[in-house]
Amino acid sequence: MHDKALRILKNCVVISFFASLLAGVFVPVYTDEVGWRFQERAGFDGVDKMFNDLCGANTLAAPPFFMLPARYFSAFFNAMFADPFYVRLSGVGYALLWAVLLLRLIGRIANDDRERSVLTIIAFGLMGLGVLPLLLVWSRPEQPIILATTAAISVAWLDWRKPAGPTPAAATWWRSIAILFLGIVAISYHMKGLVLIPLFLVCLVFSSQGKNSYIPRIASGALLLVATVFAAHYWVDRFQCPGDPILAAQLRRANLGFALTGGDWRTALPILIGNVKLIYYFALAMPTIKPMSAWLAPDQLSLATTRAWLVLVVSSWFVALAVSLSYLAFAMAKSFLSRRLDRKATMSVVLFGSAIVWIVPQLVRNAYEASFVLPLMMLAYLFAFSASTERLRRSELLAILAVLLGAISIGSEILVALTYGPSLAQAFQQKGYIKEQPYSLTLLGYAELKPDIIGAASKCGITGKPRPSGLLVDDLTYFAFMQSYRPQHRLGVLSAWNGSIADPVAYLRARGSDGIIVGCRYLNDDLRRRSQRQGEFCCLGPPDW
Repeated sequence: MHDKALRILKNCVVISFFASLLAGVFVPVYTDEVGWRFQERAGFDGVDKMFNDLCGANTLAAPPFFMLPARYFSAFFNAMFADPFYVRLSGVGYALLWAVLLLRLIGRIANDDRERSVLTIIAFGLMGLGVLPLLLVWSRPEQPIILATTAAISVAWLDWRKPAGPTPAAATWWRSIAILFLGIVAISYHMKGLVLIPLFLVCLVFSSQGKNSYIPRIASGALLLVATVFAAHYWVDRFQCPGDPILAAQLRRANLGFALTGGDWRTALPILIGNVKLIYYFALAMPTIKPMSAWLAPDQLSLATTRAWLVLVVSSWFVALAVSLSYLAFAMAKSFLSRRLDRKATMSVVLFGSAIVWIVPQLVRNAYEASFVLPLMMLAYLFAFSASTERLRRSELLAILAVLLGAISIGSEILVALTYGPSLAQAFQQKGYIKEQPYSLTLLGYAELKPDIIGAASKCGITGKPRPSGLLVDDLTYFAFMQSYRPQHRLGVLSAWNGSIADPVAYLRARGSDGIIVGCRYLNDDLRRRSQRQGEFCCLGPPDW
């Protein structure tokens, strides 16, 4: 294909993807986005916690000191912008920042202008398939982890186009420290960051050259490994639950890794071996009739349309996978015959490996996993394509793949907008809770609802205390009481993650809670009758609750 035509298609695909990310500002805030802010509260409380206090000593966990900057960063901005709208705005902003980083990275690893166009089309074409652009704007831990990973790879490829030679001492030090910092960011936000440590170490190896670079790279790598040991201990403990067998079993059912940490190797290993099922992760990017917990409005398409989406999205990812693996095989063979390490092929292998290591233990595959696994797979594809021989890189096969993915992606983004546009617009016009989406919040109207939240809380004496303790809140009322002391989340006391809690009031009373302030819809009939109410919000509190 002519280079000019590829450049035009590249511009169209990139513009379409950025437009899809911007359209993500209409996506309601899903409960997980509030839930992770709720659970990483060391910047407010000195400890991280879970939805409730059932799990014993591990529930209230003091993170290692190197995680505290991330906690304070989150606490500062969450407190400054305590409104659901800013949760979505930050998600869109970080997604756009990642897309810009991706463009810069492609510019560094591409061997020429034609290859830059082809790789850009493939990258943004894959990322634009299905509902993936809308998942990428979720304000969850996957965002800072993927941002840190992409930035670290970009640092490692700063000198790719320059003549070989020793890296200046100052550059070696700042690159090593930057990759160390980015690795610490990744392991601070989620245990997903742990599987990426080999990748950060490879980035350190590739970031600089010359004898003068050994000390900064080795020192940074050693510090990162020490931090990883402490982070691994922290995250494994966070997701153990010795205090409540019901929650412990629930956590084990979600991730086989937790079963392994309990020593159940004979049961777990056969499942691990057969659990590399990429098709499930590719399918996470497709529209469905019943999206997970109605994060998008349900019943917006037919069964036949869903099947068509499945074929379109999954086959696109699998075709790109097959081509990338063939290119990677040629690159590795070339590297073996020449007895020279191919850095791009190595990076591709490590990226593939990181994704697989995370996939293997997962027994429950939620939609948000797509925003972690699929960007890693896409980056692995890019490095595989760029690592192969010049003849393969400039072949029509890769150009044809790019054109197909680009066209499919633009069409996909248009179809997703047509499918979900009306329901997103309808939800956007609501205030607070969304009737059709019980685990989501609308983006607007919080300022109008806040007086009712405060008014209801004042009827139970909650607002008269300088810093209420142990309040039971929901996703919306949390914003009004974000700076309270160790709040409890309604999912951990009233529903999905309540473990052995049979009497919510008795549980809260035993922990010295100052009360309940949630949407009345979340209380059972008995609690609702006993509560004080203002607008949509109900409160109960001591001593007569």
